[in-house]
Amino acid sequence: MTQVTIIEGHSQDVIPQLKKKYGVETLDFVFLDHWKERYAPDTILLEECGLLRKGSILLADNIIFPGAPEFIKYIRSNSRYECTSYPTFLEYMKVEDAMEKAVYMG
Repeated sequence: MTQVTIIEGHSQDVIPQLKKKYGVETLDFVFLDHWKERYAPDTILLEECGLLRKGSILLADNIIFPGAPEFIKYIRSNSRYECTSYPTFLEYMKVEDAMEKAVYMG
Protein backbone atom coordinates (compact mmCIF):
# COMPACT_ATOMS: atom_id res chain seq x y z
CA MET A 1 0.00 0.00 0.00
CA THR A 2 1.31 3.44 -0.92
CA GLN A 3 1.08 6.25 1.59
CA VAL A 4 1.27 9.92 0.70
CA THR A 5 1.76 12.59 3.35
CA ILE A 6 1.52 16.25 2.45
CA ILE A 7 3.88 18.43 4.46
CA GLU A 8 3.56 22.18 4.09
CA GLY A 9 6.47 24.51 4.67
CA HIS A 10 9.68 25.87 3.22
CA SER A 11 11.86 23.12 1.79
CA GLN A 12 14.93 24.27 3.73
CA ASP A 13 12.91 23.93 6.95
CA VAL A 14 11.12 20.65 6.14
CA ILE A 15 14.00 18.60 4.67
CA PRO A 16 16.05 18.53 7.94
CA GLN A 17 12.95 17.34 9.84
CA LEU A 18 12.04 14.43 7.56
CA LYS A 19 13.97 11.74 9.45
CA LYS A 20 13.23 12.70 13.06
CA LYS A 21 9.79 14.28 12.86
CA TYR A 22 8.27 12.24 10.01
CA GLY A 23 10.20 8.94 10.23
CA VAL A 24 11.54 9.08 6.67
CA GLU A 25 14.67 6.96 6.24
CA THR A 26 15.47 7.65 2.59
CA LEU A 27 13.61 8.94 -0.44
CA ASP A 28 13.02 6.88 -3.57
CA PHE A 29 11.81 9.79 -5.71
CA VAL A 30 11.99 13.58 -5.40
CA PHE A 31 10.12 15.84 -7.82
CA LEU A 32 11.69 19.31 -7.90
CA ASP A 33 9.11 21.82 -9.10
CA HIS A 34 9.36 24.80 -6.77
CA TRP A 35 11.61 27.88 -6.66
CA LYS A 36 14.30 27.09 -9.23
CA GLU A 37 17.06 28.78 -7.19
CA ARG A 38 16.29 26.25 -4.40
CA TYR A 39 16.93 23.15 -6.57
CA ALA A 40 20.70 23.02 -5.93
CA PRO A 41 20.64 24.00 -2.22
CA ASP A 42 17.80 21.54 -1.54
CA THR A 43 19.64 18.75 -3.35
CA ILE A 44 22.71 19.39 -1.22
CA LEU A 45 20.51 19.48 1.90
CA LEU A 46 18.96 16.12 0.95
CA GLU A 47 22.49 14.69 0.69
CA GLU A 48 23.65 16.23 3.98
CA CYS A 49 20.59 14.89 5.80
CA GLY A 50 21.25 11.37 4.48
CA LEU A 51 17.90 11.19 2.68
CA LEU A 52 19.25 9.91 -0.64
CA ARG A 53 20.23 6.28 -1.19
CA LYS A 54 21.78 4.56 -4.18
CA GLY A 55 19.07 4.66 -6.83
CA SER A 56 17.14 7.66 -5.46
CA ILE A 57 15.76 9.65 -8.38
CA LEU A 58 15.57 13.43 -8.57
CA LEU A 59 13.35 14.75 -11.36
CA ALA A 60 13.64 18.51 -11.92
CA ASP A 61 11.08 20.42 -13.98
CA ASN A 62 11.60 23.64 -15.94
CA ILE A 63 15.40 23.46 -16.06
CA ILE A 64 15.62 25.72 -19.12
CA PHE A 65 12.69 28.09 -18.61
CA PRO A 66 12.75 29.75 -16.16
CA GLY A 67 15.86 27.65 -15.62
CA ALA A 68 17.90 26.06 -12.83
CA PRO A 69 21.52 26.56 -13.99
CA GLU A 70 23.14 26.03 -10.57
CA PHE A 71 21.31 22.74 -10.11
CA ILE A 72 22.30 21.52 -13.59
CA LYS A 73 25.92 22.53 -13.03
CA TYR A 74 25.97 20.79 -9.63
CA ILE A 75 24.50 17.44 -10.63
CA ARG A 76 26.14 17.13 -14.05
CA SER A 77 29.59 17.79 -12.61
CA ASN A 78 29.04 15.45 -9.66
CA SER A 79 30.11 11.82 -10.16
CA ARG A 80 27.50 10.71 -7.62
CA TYR A 81 24.74 11.38 -10.17
CA GLU A 82 23.84 9.80 -13.51
CA CYS A 83 21.91 12.44 -15.45
CA THR A 84 19.52 12.39 -18.38
CA SER A 85 17.81 15.41 -19.91
CA TYR A 86 14.34 15.13 -21.47
CA PRO A 87 13.23 17.88 -23.86
CA THR A 88 9.76 19.25 -23.13
CA PHE A 89 7.69 22.36 -23.68
CA LEU A 90 6.60 24.85 -21.07
CA GLU A 91 3.03 24.03 -20.14
CA TYR A 92 0.41 25.79 -22.23
CA MET A 93 3.10 27.37 -24.45
CA LYS A 94 5.39 26.38 -27.28
CA VAL A 95 8.46 27.45 -25.31
CA GLU A 96 11.21 24.82 -25.30
CA ASP A 97 12.07 23.49 -21.88
CA ALA A 98 13.43 20.28 -20.37
CA MET A 99 13.29 18.02 -17.36
CA GLU A 100 16.42 16.56 -15.79
CA LYS A 101 16.51 13.10 -14.23
CA ALA A 102 19.38 12.60 -11.81
CA VAL A 103 19.88 9.16 -10.27
CA TYR A 104 21.92 9.25 -7.05
CA MET A 105 24.68 6.64 -7.20
CA GLY A 106 25.97 7.19 -3.67
